[in-house]
Amino acid sequence: MKIMINKIWLIKCLVILGVFILFNGYLYAQDTAKIFLDFENNPVFSKLPDFSYAGYQYGEKDIPVIDKNIFNVQRYGVTPNVEVDQTKSLQVLIDKVGKKGGGVIYFPKGKYYLNLDSIHHQSLKINYSNIILRGEGSDENGTILYSKYPLTQHEVSPWLSPAFIQTATNLQNTTAFWGLDFLDTSKVGAAISTSAGTVNDKIQPAEVVANLLTDAFKGQKIINVTSTRNLKVGSVIILGMYNTSDDCNLMKDILKPIETFEPYEKSAIDAGKSGAASYQWLVEVDQVLSETILQLKQPLRRDILMKYKPVVAAAPMLSGIGIEHLRLESGWKGFYCHHGCDKSIPAQGREMDYGWTAITLCRIKHSWINDVAIHNFTNPIYFLDSRNCTAENINISGYDGHSGIKIYSHAADNLITNVHFYNNYTHVLSGEGCAYGNVFSNVTYSPTNNKLGNFDFHGFADRRFSPAADNLFENIVGLQQVYSGGAPNNMPQTAGDNTWWNIEEGSFDQSNNEFFGCWLWKEKTNFHAPKEHLKMYPKSILVGVYSPISKIKIDGGEGDIQNEWIYTEHFNQGRVLPASLREAQLKLRFGR
Repeated sequence: MKIMINKIWLIKCLVILGVFILFNGYLYAQDTAKIFLDFENNPVFSKLPDFSYAGYQYGEKDIPVIDKNIFNVQRYGVTPNVEVDQTKSLQVLIDKVGKKGGGVIYFPKGKYYLNLDSIHHQSLKINYSNIILRGEGSDENGTILYSKYPLTQHEVSPWLSPAFIQTATNLQNTTAFWGLDFLDTSKVGAAISTSAGTVNDKIQPAEVVANLLTDAFKGQKIINVTSTRNLKVGSVIILGMYNTSDDCNLMKDILKPIETFEPYEKSAIDAGKSGAASYQWLVEVDQVLSETILQLKQPLRRDILMKYKPVVAAAPMLSGIGIEHLRLESGWKGFYCHHGCDKSIPAQGREMDYGWTAITLCRIKHSWINDVAIHNFTNPIYFLDSRNCTAENINISGYDGHSGIKIYSHAADNLITNVHFYNNYTHVLSGEGCAYGNVFSNVTYSPTNNKLGNFDFHGFADRRFSPAADNLFENIVGLQQVYSGGAPNNMPQTAGDNTWWNIEEGSFDQSNNEFFGCWLWKEKTNFHAPKEHLKMYPKSILVGVYSPISKIKIDGGEGDIQNEWIYTEHFNQGRVLPASLREAQLKLRFGR
């Protein structure tokens, strides 16, 4: 009898379990974004880019905890809580440790005063691999590194002004962008004066070390080149392509479905005539298979075609650099207006915009920022020409400023996660230039002054480049819209396949609840026509974008749109599965 009852209960349990599985499977099918299921089925031909390679060691390893070669700064003449400039002593220690192969520069609790010379302003430079700056906590009772004066570079390229902590100045100076030059180097123009500063039209050239021999296609990892002699496992390269026709053949390919450019979009128009290297992707070499065959660490993001004269250029990098358990503060007084206030002189505007940058991760790979608070900087973090860096557990506060966290120039596959903004920036999360595959995840914007905050893209950066593509914003709470800046000559603001996933918008101006915006549209009435908004952001992907307050609009509509210009799914309907696109794609990659 007991056996019979147990069998009955077992059958009931199995029925309930089956119903539960079916029901949950139904829910999964209902709530999982269709575009993700398409990616799961065929990642190469999916509309979605693969974001699984972002972050330290491609997301395959945690940020390391280094517990050897620890150098306590107090034993090397660097003293906290004394208003004496410690910059030179600290720089000597960093360089000494770097020459020995690296180690942990350890700061016990206290406030360390730096950059106190009112005439000769100084930053901290990390020019060696495997240097870790480690404090004893990022709160106000932990380790504070304080910079008193701005580091504005007034003469040329002020937007590249040094940061309080800057990496790889031995590889790349701050006077001009770095990357592939024009096919015809005589096309370089004179310096251009703008309201934001003087543009250096020269570039720090990346050395071309090989040409491609055959077409290579999206999803492949193997490329055939003329020579692998100057490359090895772990080398970072620029994989570049040039415009080879006067009518901008590569640029039009990158910016599909745009076919013509507005007269003021001079960088795009000029790309063909100058032979601009409009596609420039930083990628790492996995294996050197022969004298002419390379295997890359990740699949190609797009077709690399011989008609665009593809090349491989060397991109020397530092690695293993960490900034952790620290609080960075500055002497910024906090009176901020974008590009200067009324009646302020140009130098004041440049200082407001560019003089107070906390950290610039330049020309480094597989490095990190962890548990860092940044207080009173107008530009907290720049990722400049770096790849596979992770910034996590970041708190940003203090006076308002210019750009919150920016992916810049050739920034590739960096991960920015678990970030909280307690103040406002004109551009909270920002991208510019050939920045590909970067991920912003789990970011909360809740400024104490309740000002509106926006996503931002700034277009080209340099006219040799093209706008940012294939970047992911997921699980972002509190930002209002994509409201882009940038000069008209560097528009459109983005290239394709930038993705917004599970975005909960915060408060917004009820008179302007369009998801995409641009300051230029206020001055050009024709930009209110259908699709004109989307010409600034071609082939954007929006999934699970909504506001708990009101309906958001795209070109005046509140429903989903799926055409050659844009893909939206579950628009104004709440979140979707998977909750994190990057993590789901990472699991799929591990499974494959």
